[in-house]
Amino acid sequence: MSEHLALFIDFENIAIWAGEKFFDFDLTRLLEYLRGRGRVVVKRAYADWGRFNKYQEEMLNNSIDLIQIYSVRGSKNRADIRLSVDAFETTITHPEIDTIVVVSGDSDFGILVTRLREYGRYVLGIGPRDITHTLLVKSCDEFVFLETIFSAPQAAQAASSPDQAEARQLLIRAISAFGQRGELPVLAAKLKHTMLSIDPTFNEANFGYVQFKAWLEANQDVVRLHFKDLQLYVTPRDFGAPANGQLVTPAVLGPASRLPAALPVQAPPDAFTHYQRLYNKMVGSPLSLRRDVLRDIYRELTEHPGLRTPDELLDMLRQRYSDEGLARSRASLQKIYQMGFRQRAYDFDGKVSMHTQIRLVDDIFSEAGFIRRTESGFVYAILNNGFEIDLAEIAGVLVEDCEQTEYVQSLLDDLEQRNLIERIGEDYHLPGSSAVPFRTDPYLDGIFRDIEAVEVPPEAPIGVEAAHSVARTALVQHSQDFEASVKSYLAACRIMLDAFTDKEPNASLEDLRWLIASYASAKAGELSQVEHDYRGARNYYLAFFALVQEDDPLWDRMRGLINPMLSYYWLNLYREEGLIYEPLKSPASIAVQLATSENEKLRQKWLESTQALASINPGLLRRIAAQIELLTGVQESEQVASQIDRMLEASAPMAMS
Repeated sequence: MSEHLALFIDFENIAIWAGEKFFDFDLTRLLEYLRGRGRVVVKRAYADWGRFNKYQEEMLNNSIDLIQIYSVRGSKNRADIRLSVDAFETTITHPEIDTIVVVSGDSDFGILVTRLREYGRYVLGIGPRDITHTLLVKSCDEFVFLETIFSAPQAAQAASSPDQAEARQLLIRAISAFGQRGELPVLAAKLKHTMLSIDPTFNEANFGYVQFKAWLEANQDVVRLHFKDLQLYVTPRDFGAPANGQLVTPAVLGPASRLPAALPVQAPPDAFTHYQRLYNKMVGSPLSLRRDVLRDIYRELTEHPGLRTPDELLDMLRQRYSDEGLARSRASLQKIYQMGFRQRAYDFDGKVSMHTQIRLVDDIFSEAGFIRRTESGFVYAILNNGFEIDLAEIAGVLVEDCEQTEYVQSLLDDLEQRNLIERIGEDYHLPGSSAVPFRTDPYLDGIFRDIEAVEVPPEAPIGVEAAHSVARTALVQHSQDFEASVKSYLAACRIMLDAFTDKEPNASLEDLRWLIASYASAKAGELSQVEHDYRGARNYYLAFFALVQEDDPLWDRMRGLINPMLSYYWLNLYREEGLIYEPLKSPASIAVQLATSENEKLRQKWLESTQALASINPGLLRRIAAQIELLTGVQESEQVASQIDRMLEASAPMAMS
């Protein structure tokens, strides 16, 4: 019989955090995670839904009970009290519910969790890593960080070596406890339960593993796995077994089982994995849904050209699907619409905007032609990200059939005919680009000059592993010595660029982008924090934001740097003028303060710097505008958000969504 769960979401606490950290609050992914553990029979979320109305549709489509908490003085405590009362009442009135899930980072819920456990309930806490109080974490039976649930797989796999080392030490501590009691071999499930009792935040998903078994298999230099009666047992690596195969009780885990000096290196992702990650970020919808929506968009724009705006079109489709009993969120519809937008499949009757009437472009003559045009954007994105073309693997992701290579080839032909890509021998490239597609980006010119000026000594290590080794040194130096970190990152960039140019196995553009973005962040910090060259630093901030785009795999790897980089990008405007500024919590609040400053020169500088950002990373600014609208107690917030929207429409028309 499956486990029964009751879910309680402190939504306002989580949604504001997600916005500030540039995560999307992906309710579907959260529920999928919980469904893997059992049936979610109670689902409630608490917020002032007037402020978070854009989430209401997805909530209702997933049968979440929306509990209204009005935003008045003391509303935060009112939400906490209401959630606590409901959770406790559910515990008493529903004895069949085994697990209570509390989604929040607020330490105030620690008392609730403790009482729920006293009543025999297993309490699963879920919350953000950087704002969740230790008291709440330690009160729960198990705690899962939202970053683990929301992040793309590569973000989890990129967990730092210290985190992995701590998890492996936790494994050693837990299995040692069983050895001391003479209870080896131990069931894997029982071992994990003990690990969670020591550290409720342990989760194999933090390291890119779907199952605990897979994580154990990756750590077989520490433990040994055994199967008996279809169950998995675990022993220390030095556990002895006689010739007859019967397991014996080992000595207590000793020095030989200490953590090895080197952690195992994971194999680089294959082509299919790269393509799947990119597709999930760009579209995410399965083939049947994507094709249905594209057909409906084509029919509407063919039958009613120039009569609807994108907003009206998407709202109309969403309502139609809802009337037909189909749960399709506006967010998923908008991503599918954007496929055609990126490939310029639409003409606008005026400025490019979600509020301007659209029609199909003149060179699209059929439904099949429209679908081909929109889907060619995925192949273009693959090349733009520097991935190799594998027709079968692309077909497996895009049309869910690896044999449909002819269709993928037709997409390449379409892009080539429209001069968006060019073929050189057997390879495809962006027009005029080198093997590194972003080499010609004007915002990266300065960085590439820096890289090419680096002289690598003949005796210096070369290759991908050498680049990663130097980058690890740079990461340690970053918080202590900007100058040393800059030199190390620059050397790592040069080594990786040479490795990629020489077509060394495992050398990828994804890693090169990451190193260049890391160098840009360190150099910007050195110029602004050490040399006080704020104008010089601006170019490196813009280079960072030119690279770190939502549709790029780099977004997840660099997410933790986005907030501080954007904050300093704007705070440096005060420093340029020799002005004292008040430290603020988020880029959104800094933007409002600058945009509404009484200092006219400061306001103008903010406009110029923000317009530059709008031209290279409109998606980031759109997120900031959404955060500004949620600021409480700031009368000018709506005005500033509208100002940013106007910049986006004027500065980046082809990037509007």
